[in-house]
Amino acid sequence: MTDIRTLVCGNREIKWVLTRKKVKNINLRIKPDGIVYISANTRVTIKYIENFIREKSDFIFSVLDRFSEREKEPVLPKKDTFFQNGDTLRYFGENYTLNIEISSKESVFLSGREMVVRAKSEEHTGKLLEKFYTEETRKLFESLNSRTYEMFLAKGYNVPKAALQIREMRSRWGSCHISDGKIVMNSRLALYPEMCASYVFIHEYAHFIVPNHSKAFYSVVYRLMPDYKICVSILKN
Repeated sequence: MTDIRTLVCGNREIKWVLTRKKVKNINLRIKPDGIVYISANTRVTIKYIENFIREKSDFIFSVLDRFSEREKEPVLPKKDTFFQNGDTLRYFGENYTLNIEISSKESVFLSGREMVVRAKSEEHTGKLLEKFYTEETRKLFESLNSRTYEMFLAKGYNVPKAALQIREMRSRWGSCHISDGKIVMNSRLALYPEMCASYVFIHEYAHFIVPNHSKAFYSVVYRLMPDYKICVSILKN
């Protein structure tokens, strides 16, 4: 990988990095760090690549502008996301520095303030991180589901132990399907402090008792988590 290059397009600059690979086409990836990552084979000239970037400049700037708007919003790792050493990852409210180690035995684990990914190649990093987040979120949410159910029983509330479904949602943190006895939790809660996930579980379980957001509903929530408004504030940001 070469140093960061700069290309002027109109009245703006595009920072880009070139990696030479055995690929047929020029591949372009744009990261939230504001850098465009280009991969191309050795036969493609720098001039040709720069013209390629200029042709894509409107698209590149539109993506960079969206990243700028969402700069403070953490996102879940995805298998098709490009990662490199030193990236910052959010995991249950804490920031970790990504450390990629090339290894035949693939794994992901936390070590101090680092999230270590042992992968056969850097291209496997996204897939391994997505699997890690999915599995660890499932473990925690199953535990929180049991704990929340027991908390409600201990307070004298007659609620079912909810069937748990986890999926990524954009408009809500959780939902309660009273007739099915099911709670759906947003997988993006893996990016926020664990107490926020606890709050969402309590919020959704409270709907088994009060199916709306009346004062009676929030009285139930308050009884189970008196400081729930802290979580509400965090999840709104």
